[in-house]
Amino acid sequence: MIALQISLYPVGQEEIKAALDAFWESLSGQNVKYKITPLSTITWSEDEDFLYQSVFKAYRKARKFGHAVMVTTLTTGNQQEIEQLLDFMP
Repeated sequence: MIALQISLYPVGQEEIKAALDAFWESLSGQNVKYKITPLSTITWSEDEDFLYQSVFKAYRKARKFGHAVMVTTLTTGNQQEIEQLLDFMP
């Protein structure tokens, strides 16, 4: 199982809500499990390839509103370890 912590920074946009909403809507539409925190979005899955592809697709949707930077941190572990990690997230 893997988890990705994603920070998405729309660049040069006066309004960032539309880009972030598009990102989250794309994840939802692909049935990706995610949690929004004050500083990032956490996603997780048993299927690494599916998660990478889904996040990149969501990033493309966000970029339709303008340039964006996406920073990710990858964590691997079993389901129990990932769930423990998620418990620490607000």
